[in-house]
Amino acid sequence: MKIVVVIDLYDYLTNGTVMTAYRFVEELKKKGHEVRVVATGAKGENCFEVPERYIPLATEVAKLQQIRFGKPEVETLMNAFQGADLVHFYLPFKLEKKGRKIAEKMGIPTTAAFHLQPENVTYNAGLKWSKLAPKVLYATFRNRFFKYFDHIHCPSVFIADQLRKHGYKAKLHAISNGVDRDFVPAENKKVLDPEHINILMVGRYANEKRQDVLIKACAKSKYADKIHLTLAGKGPNLPRYKKLAEKYLKNPVTFGFYSKEELLPLIQNQDLYVHAADVEIEAIACIEAFACGIVPIIANSPKSATPQFALDDRSLFKAGNAQDLADKIDYWIEHPDELKEMGDKYVEHGKKYSIDYSIAKAEEMFKEAIADYKTSHQLTKEEQKKKSKQFAQRSKAFRFFSWISYYFIMAPVIWIVTKLGYGLKVRGKKNLKKVKKTGAVSVSNHVYILDAAFNAVALLPHKVVFTALEQNFKIPGAGGILKLMCAVPVPDNLKDTQYFMKMVGGLLKKKRIVHIYAEAHLINYYAGIRQFNRGAFKIACDAQVPVLPMVISWRERKGLYKLITPSRPCVTIDILEPQMPNYILKQREQEFDLMKRVHNAMEEGYLNANGGNSIDYNAQKGIDATEFKTKAQKQEESKAQAEVVQEVISPTEEVDDANKD
Repeated sequence: MKIVVVIDLYDYLTNGTVMTAYRFVEELKKKGHEVRVVATGAKGENCFEVPERYIPLATEVAKLQQIRFGKPEVETLMNAFQGADLVHFYLPFKLEKKGRKIAEKMGIPTTAAFHLQPENVTYNAGLKWSKLAPKVLYATFRNRFFKYFDHIHCPSVFIADQLRKHGYKAKLHAISNGVDRDFVPAENKKVLDPEHINILMVGRYANEKRQDVLIKACAKSKYADKIHLTLAGKGPNLPRYKKLAEKYLKNPVTFGFYSKEELLPLIQNQDLYVHAADVEIEAIACIEAFACGIVPIIANSPKSATPQFALDDRSLFKAGNAQDLADKIDYWIEHPDELKEMGDKYVEHGKKYSIDYSIAKAEEMFKEAIADYKTSHQLTKEEQKKKSKQFAQRSKAFRFFSWISYYFIMAPVIWIVTKLGYGLKVRGKKNLKKVKKTGAVSVSNHVYILDAAFNAVALLPHKVVFTALEQNFKIPGAGGILKLMCAVPVPDNLKDTQYFMKMVGGLLKKKRIVHIYAEAHLINYYAGIRQFNRGAFKIACDAQVPVLPMVISWRERKGLYKLITPSRPCVTIDILEPQMPNYILKQREQEFDLMKRVHNAMEEGYLNANGGNSIDYNAQKGIDATEFKTKAQKQEESKAQAEVVQEVISPTEEVDDANKD
C-alpha cells in the first residue's frame, strides 16, 4: 500500500505521539509499504515538510508540552497525497483538518488516530477539578474532525470506550502503540535484594503523571532508606520534583531522559515499576517494563488506560494515595518469591502488545478502510435509494406505523399466545438492561417454528430487528408481516451482502437489537447447542457491540398448562450475560474468540436451565435430531454461493414438514 501519514511534528522523539508515529512508519516500511510523511521537521526520503504555524500564546504553551503546530500548505499536501491508497492523520489540528478535505476531494480513503486525550489538556490547564472541560474537548474534537472518519485508531481499549461514551460513531480500532522487540527480560536477572531496592517510573514531568505521589510513597515505605528511585523523562515539572525529592527522600533520585538503548538495560535491572499517572491514553512505558518481567504497580484511575494491564489487585493502588502505594511497594519487597512468579506471568502478558501484532492490526484497519470506501462509493445515489428500499430502510411514516402496530397489536397478541399456549418463562431480564445503552446482536438456539415470537417477547420492551431469507418476503401474508415488522432480508449474493452488513451496522449504532440465529438452520425441539456460523459475531465485532446470548430450553407441562396442547413441552428462555468483543485482538481473532465464549456460555446455560432438568422432546418421540437435515440445508449444499453468504450471516430458515408435530 501507499500510505501517507500526516502529523504536526515529526522530529520531537521525546514526545510519545511522535515516537509512536515514527516507529509505525519505520515498521510499515519494513513490511514493504511505501510510506510518506507530512509534518514539520520531516526530513529524508518520502518526507514532505511543512512550515511551523504560529498561534499567539498557544504556541508557547504547546512547546512546553513538546508540541508544535504545522501550517497546512495545499500544494505540499496534494503532492504528498498523489497516488496514495490511504491517508492517516495523527492529531486533530488545522494541518490534519485541511489534509482531510484535500484527501476527500482527491477521492482517497482516510483514517485517523486519537492520541490527544482531553484530560491531558485539562490537567495542564489547571482544570483537573472540572468535569465539563474534558466533555467539551471530546465534543469539539468529534464535531470538528473525527466525525468525518469511519475508522479511528485508539491506542487502548480504554480510550475507545471513552470515545463511545462521548458519541463517536466510527469503528474504533484498539491498537496498542506496540512494544519494541528488544524489550525482553535480562538473561541473568538478579534476585531482589532488600538491602538495595530499585524502583522506576517513566513519564513526562507533568501534572497528570503524578510523580509526586511516587516520591511521597517511597518516603512512607518501611524500606525508604533502601530505595533508589529513578524518574525517567523530561518536562516542565522537573524543578518541582527535584525539590520534593530533596525534602522527602533520604537517597538521591535519578532524573533524566533516556534513549531506547539506555532505557532497556535500565528497565531490566529494576525491582519494581510504578505508573502513578491519573490520566493516560495507553502508557507504552508500563508495557515495556512488564514485557521485561518487571512487576508494575499502577494507579487505578478511571481516567487512565493503564489499569487494564494489571493481572491482579496487587498491581493496583488507589490513584493519588501515597500511603496505599507505599503499602503495595512494601508487599512486593516482602514477598520476593511472588514477585518472581508474577514477573514471569507479566512477560507472557506483554507478548499481546508486541509491535509486530500492532502493525498487523494497523494494516488490517487500513485495508478495511479502503474496502469500505470502495463499497460506499461504488453505488450511485439512485442505486443507494433502491438498496435502501430493498433492505427495509423505509420512510419515517412507515416506521411509525410499524412501531404502533408492533407495540399495540403484535406484541400483545404474541405475548398472550406464548404465555398461554407455551407457558413461556423468561429469566435473566437484568442482563437485557446491560445493553440498553449500546445495542446488541442477540443470538439463540434455533429450535422451534415460533422461536422468533419467543425471542421477541423475551426481549421486550425492545422492538427487535429480525433477519429472514429474502424469499420469505415474497410469501403471501407472511411477507407483509415481515415488512410491517421492519424485518431485514438477507441477500443471496456477495455484492448485496456488503450493503446489508453496512445497513445492519447502522441499526446497531442506533442502539437497536438485531437477532440472528447463529446455528443457521432450524431443528424443532433440539436439545442442546449446535455449532455456530460466525456471521453474527462478525456483525457484532464490526459494529463493536456486545452479543446477548439467549438459551431456549424445554420443560414438562404442569398444572393448568397440561390442559393446553398437553403433548408439547413448555418453553424457557434464559437471557445470559452480554459478551463483549475483545478489541485488542485482530478482527478475525475477535470473531472466533467471541463466538467461542458465547457458545461456551450458552452450553453452560443450557445445562443449568430448568434446574438442570430440561427435557429432550425429540428423544421422547423417537426422533434422531442429530441425523436430521432441513430442506433449506439441502438446498444450501447445492448452491455455489451458499458458503459465502453463510459465512457472513445466518438467517432464519424454512421449516421441514417432516419435523413438525
